[in-house]
Amino acid sequence: MEQRLEPVRSEIAGMANEVFGVVGIPFEQTSELERQVLAAFIFGMIFAAGKMKGLLPSDIHALAIVCLIDVFKYADHQATAFSANLISKATNRVKGDTMNAIIHRGIDGHRQWQQGQTDLLKANIDQIFKSLGAYRSKGLGPDPC
Repeated sequence: MEQRLEPVRSEIAGMANEVFGVVGIPFEQTSELERQVLAAFIFGMIFAAGKMKGLLPSDIHALAIVCLIDVFKYADHQATAFSANLISKATNRVKGDTMNAIIHRGIDGHRQWQQGQTDLLKANIDQIFKSLGAYRSKGLGPDPC
C-alpha cells in the first residue's frame, strides 16, 4: 500500500472498530453473517470517506481490502474476492439487492459516525440486522420480538 494511504488505513481501521463498539458486539462474538453485514456497511463508510478525501476508486478498493484483512481478519485471497463482490454489488442497480442496500446504508452511516450520532448509527445497523433476522443485542441472541 502506498505511503500516502497509510494514515487513511489507520483512520479506516479505527472507524470500523468504533462501529463494533457502537453495535455492542465484540468482533470475537460475531457470527459470519454479522461480519459480512458489518463489512458491507463499513465498505459503504469507506467509500464515503474515500470520496470525501478525493481518493481514486483504486485507492478506495485497496483500503477496503486492507480493512477486511486488518479488522475482519479475512485472509488476503478472501478479502480480495469479498471486496470485488462488494464493488460489484455497490454498482448493481437491481431493485431489492440486499448487499447494495446495506452498502448504501453504510454511506449514510459514515455521516452519522462523522457527526458523532452514535444512537442513529446503532439504530441504522440494528435495523439491518433485524430485517435480516440476524438481530442480536450485545451478543445475547436473537431479537425476542
